[in-house]
Amino acid sequence: MVSLANAAAKTANALRDAFDLEPGDAVALDLPLHWQRSTWCAGVWTAGCVVRTELTDAPLVVTTADRAEFVRASVTSPVAVVSMHPFGLPISEPLPDGTEDVTVAVRSQPDAYLFEAPDAHATAIDGAVGHMTQEQVLTEASSLAASLGLRPGDRLLAEDSADPHDLWLACLALPLAADTSVVLTRGTHGTGSGSGEDDAVARIAKQENVTARLPTPSA
Repeated sequence: MVSLANAAAKTANALRDAFDLEPGDAVALDLPLHWQRSTWCAGVWTAGCVVRTELTDAPLVVTTADRAEFVRASVTSPVAVVSMHPFGLPISEPLPDGTEDVTVAVRSQPDAYLFEAPDAHATAIDGAVGHMTQEQVLTEASSLAASLGLRPGDRLLAEDSADPHDLWLACLALPLAADTSVVLTRGTHGTGSGSGEDDAVARIAKQENVTARLPTPSA
């Protein structure tokens, strides 16, 4: 939790200071189901900004190196590129003109958030998955946790085959609201015969000591 709070503060400071965003400004997060999505949701919401879940023009678009060229050609907005390195190291490969690696900009920020606290009634999410305030995000996350039977201390395995709306909640709001942990997995569906994919997920679930899955195995 300390590491998440530190990352949220640094990211939020970068949004306000390095990118000159104000509360209410949208940040389009073109990020996969990954801990960086969780970190950037935390930073955007700490800054009082809005997570836009679709790739559209916004005051800032955030993406990954493998998507940078496509995203740069798709929007006119400033494009920030996030490292997918396990330890968040700077991006080593060349990036397209008009994009920038935000690793240094974020890391150089103070560990404590320097601006005004966000408003619980301010918009938190805007996009195809819905339009919700910060308060509503936590309420919906609590409802989702209850529907999954989660209790404090449980561990949820969230797969990228789940409903996109639920995944945006699961990446950050759900574990905060329900006092649980979440394991984010990608690429465990749609590429094999079925049984192999199920085995892969089962191995991850066992290794991570998960107590619930999203979607549920029967879904």
